[in-house]
Amino acid sequence: MNKISFAMGLHFHQPVGNFGEILERSYRNCYKPFLEVFSKYPEARMTFHLSGNLLDYFQDFHPEFLDKVKALVDSGRVEIMGGGYYEPIFQAIPRRDRIGQVQMLSDYCKNRFGRRPLGMWMPERVWSPELIGDLYSCGVKYTVLDDAHLMKAGVSERELCSYFTTSHEGSRLAIFPSSKTLRYSIPFKAPRQIIDYFKKIAKDKEYVLFTYGDDVEKFGEWPWTHDWVYRKGWLDNFFKELTKNRHWIELVTFSEYMDSHPPKRDISIPETSYEEMLEWSEGSWMNFLSKYPESNQMHKRMLYVSRKINEVEVPEFTEKLKEARKELYKAQTNCAYWHGVFGGIYLYHLRSAVYEHLINADRIIDKIEHKPQEDWKEARRVDLYKNGEDSIVCESKDFFMSIDPGCGGIIRELDYKPESINLVNTLARRRESYHRKAIEKLNNRITSSLKIYEAIKSVDKRIKRGIFYDRYLRSCLVDHFIDRDLEKRDFADCNYTDSGDFADGMYAVSLKDKKVILEREGKVSGTPVFIRKEICIYSEKEIGILYTIKNKGTDKLNVYFGTEFNVTMPGAESSEVLGFSTEPEKIWNFPVETVSQSERSYDMNYQSTCIFPIWHIGLGAGEEKRIDISWRMLVQGLALKET
Repeated sequence: MNKISFAMGLHFHQPVGNFGEILERSYRNCYKPFLEVFSKYPEARMTFHLSGNLLDYFQDFHPEFLDKVKALVDSGRVEIMGGGYYEPIFQAIPRRDRIGQVQMLSDYCKNRFGRRPLGMWMPERVWSPELIGDLYSCGVKYTVLDDAHLMKAGVSERELCSYFTTSHEGSRLAIFPSSKTLRYSIPFKAPRQIIDYFKKIAKDKEYVLFTYGDDVEKFGEWPWTHDWVYRKGWLDNFFKELTKNRHWIELVTFSEYMDSHPPKRDISIPETSYEEMLEWSEGSWMNFLSKYPESNQMHKRMLYVSRKINEVEVPEFTEKLKEARKELYKAQTNCAYWHGVFGGIYLYHLRSAVYEHLINADRIIDKIEHKPQEDWKEARRVDLYKNGEDSIVCESKDFFMSIDPGCGGIIRELDYKPESINLVNTLARRRESYHRKAIEKLNNRITSSLKIYEAIKSVDKRIKRGIFYDRYLRSCLVDHFIDRDLEKRDFADCNYTDSGDFADGMYAVSLKDKKVILEREGKVSGTPVFIRKEICIYSEKEIGILYTIKNKGTDKLNVYFGTEFNVTMPGAESSEVLGFSTEPEKIWNFPVETVSQSERSYDMNYQSTCIFPIWHIGLGAGEEKRIDISWRMLVQGLALKET
């Protein structure tokens, strides 16, 4: 039997903002027992990557876990792999932040484990050759990608049992190809079958390297795996088989193998990711920013904060800037920006964490830039979304507000800084390919699969009522003219006709005395109608909105006007959060929920509460009506008054 080398790399990760009970469950079901079993086999060697959010968690709640990892590093049994501290998609963040994140994790590993990492984990295996120079400048010598990445570079299946190099503009990295066969076998097939696979491939080859790089959560945290891996002894049996066959299977770390074996050859790997990610993203991870405007909103807000931090040059605030960068880096965690089986764009709490850390960074910079001022306000034109069109940003000590004139004159973001919360952290209901599967599963028309991407354990029964899709962004000041007899449920289910063209129409915009003035002349059932919206920050707890609606036609205008406030208030589904001096004719409120998929289930996820006040508009030719709305930060509520 020809001797082989086997390099295993395991990725420990939980997203920033994930619930503490999930981190603790993962520790109990996966991280702790894995280390306990691994420690029993002194011949076993492997490489660990621990992302920054887990490192922070272990340091705060289970420092003994890091002590055990340190002991394994000291014994030479574990190599630590670096990467971006808070697991960003590197292509999606500025170059200065890429380098900063990698250096931050490298510094931590040197201080905590005694060694600076030579390798790095590529988040979601989202690869682009432009990254090579930045990573090399940080001391990175190698990374692990899927074997499919290398096959796109012309590597044959027979050549994959080795490692390669790739270069860009004079910088070079080593690339280890993680075997798809092993990723789909470990820990799902019997250990003996994996040994047989090694024998089959190695029987007529020399100097064979098998590479495995995957999520450690498969060993106990994924559905059904804890019982299989630990109670039924899969992991114990796996290490027993490797130990029993150590005369021809050599377990190695990546750096050890590089030190003793040359690369196969140099290759050029195009931009790519793992197969399922390419399917979910329609070819490129960056497409998620187009598919989900809410993801693009977070991303461009992140770039905005990154620029603000980078432009501050005040030497005496070095530590404050370091703190702001750490908050920014937390907001760059990739999980909340995309959706597949594991991405978290549909999870409110993950998006909320992104905004929380961006706002925290904002508050730090505010104190530096506006230190002498307590009562400051700004309103300015900014190409916030990098689409060549001006948005309006209004800021004060207490608020950050972005207004999109080109998309219905809506408020797309309203951050209340004292609470580090974006009150418009919403998500529209969109068609997803798995919606059909959820309905079929609910009706018992499909069976489970062994593949984690298809094996959905349960379906939320509420899905049976139907899956509904939104026409517009779930923002604030989405303006509608509706039929008098329209029912609340039909409006909530988007089963209605809007007789106006204002909900996503283009508004002209002007700024006056830090007030934003939006104007549009459109039509309501053929009648010309003019709307002006004036928006400003009134005080430290209040946003003011003044509507003027004018009949520009020759006939009487007799319609019903309402404007949506989609705000993130989990559990607040009644008008108790509203106070009025003069009430609208009626107010509807209802939760907006989406259908998402995870490795465990198809779920209904809360996204926002839609509060929809409705006024009767009866105007003669040339007459106008004013509606004065006050949004006060009391219970994240609205107080509206009509004049």
